[in-house]
Amino acid sequence: MMRALLSGLALATALPFALPAHAGDPAMEVVHCWDEGRGIVQPVRRKRCTGREVTAAEARQLKVDAEISRRRTMARSDAIRRAEAARPQKFHSAGAGFAINDRGTILTSAHVVRGCDAVELRVPGSHRRIPVRLRATDEANDLALLDSPYRIATYLRLAPHLPDDGEPVAVIGYPQEGRIRLTPRLTPALVSYDLSDPRRRGLIGVLGDIRRGHSGGPVLDSKGRVIGVLKAKIDSVAAKRLTGTIIKHLAVVVEARAVAALLDRTRVPYAVDGPDGRERTEAGLYALGTAATVRLDCLRKG
Repeated sequence: MMRALLSGLALATALPFALPAHAGDPAMEVVHCWDEGRGIVQPVRRKRCTGREVTAAEARQLKVDAEISRRRTMARSDAIRRAEAARPQKFHSAGAGFAINDRGTILTSAHVVRGCDAVELRVPGSHRRIPVRLRATDEANDLALLDSPYRIATYLRLAPHLPDDGEPVAVIGYPQEGRIRLTPRLTPALVSYDLSDPRRRGLIGVLGDIRRGHSGGPVLDSKGRVIGVLKAKIDSVAAKRLTGTIIKHLAVVVEARAVAALLDRTRVPYAVDGPDGRERTEAGLYALGTAATVRLDCLRKG
């Protein structure tokens, strides 16, 4: 019996030590991975590194650089807050506007700029602000024209005719979703003539997720032409009282014919697209619409 045990022990010690299945696998090694998009460096398995693999020394330096950048950002934010607090005119509300030509003329809703002591154009995607001047208003149709020194490379053209009922459209603006956006957004919608007949009232109905911040923005047809300017969302309670039907997400748009009349009256150059044109994808509509749309901030004293 003793001999058998000793023999088994000798056999066991002669066998090599069993390694884990992944030992020696380069993909399972822990490396320093630099994620440039998020600005972080962290240790991960090599196979899970979706950024750039860096050395330990590079990782330490990247962490130092990230901390310096974070502190600079905080300092800039503090400086902006102090500057805002010291301004005699304070932010009151925000809406949208869009370039109607390449001369700095911005079209928006009159109520976006009504009662403002000053109006500033926010350059898309930045904190840069440019004062703009009110040029003309059409209170009956809730339209306003602004002159701006900021030249937008892309401007929008008016549609040559009214859209059909049920036609898909794109609303471009700065919808408020907790905080006010710095970059414009595309919101899909559908034309609805159930409560708004443009031939009688000059207003086009659209069904979509319309919010504060869309006001003054362009509404584009599937070819990227402006069918009108977003005016306001319909009050669901008032609509129910008027029609007996619950209608949600209905907004009204001041049609392009009223826009053209204002532009003609004030001798502002603009363009009307031809009856033909290519259909655009949602990405194409977004690129066109957001390139021409800006945020407008209403400022008031005190």
